[in-house]
Amino acid sequence: MKAVCDAFRRTYGTSRLGNPKQPLDDLVSIVISNKTSPVMAREVYWRLKKRFKKWDDVLALPFLALRSILKPAGLSRVKGQQLRATFRKIKNDFGTCSLRGLKGKSEQEIHGYLTSLPGVSDKVAKCVAMYTMGARVLPVDAHVHRVATRLGWTARKRADQCHEELESLVAPDWRYGFHVGCVLHGRAICRPMRPRCLECCVNHYCAYFNKTRKSS
Repeated sequence: MKAVCDAFRRTYGTSRLGNPKQPLDDLVSIVISNKTSPVMAREVYWRLKKRFKKWDDVLALPFLALRSILKPAGLSRVKGQQLRATFRKIKNDFGTCSLRGLKGKSEQEIHGYLTSLPGVSDKVAKCVAMYTMGARVLPVDAHVHRVATRLGWTARKRADQCHEELESLVAPDWRYGFHVGCVLHGRAICRPMRPRCLECCVNHYCAYFNKTRKSS
């Protein structure tokens, strides 16, 4: 595991992948990014940020107007409802639309609160906690799941089934780099179809590559 994590760190570094630095900003950007391209998600996110000085102001915006802003990213009704419900709950809990109230909480408390928000999955909560709160967790998205499966680290069929299993394999200090490495590696090399195995920086450790090489 350490050899793979080291290889990813050397190859891809520890990028933030464009994630905002504030927890609620990051959560909003992740909601917007669902089922759309990274470029479009960033464009729509910044349209929202430029329109509103604070997220509390979104609650005063007519729902159709919010949907109009979100429309280019798709699923505007679902995303609009999730964002409004999320902002409403956070404001009720903390008095304002901010997650600063989670500062100093344990990773378990942070995860518990984030997953209590409307539509926030384990993966989303771990992403927010990892990128903006310094939590040493391992979010498992489609890229992480695909890379880990091909490496032979998991046989589970869905990404959302793998969080505990992969966290038990990847040490806390390596999790951020492994997650970022898997995302970038999954986009460029370890693609769903026609992976570029001969260009892979970890093919020596990869069960999928070794199996296909023996069968060829």
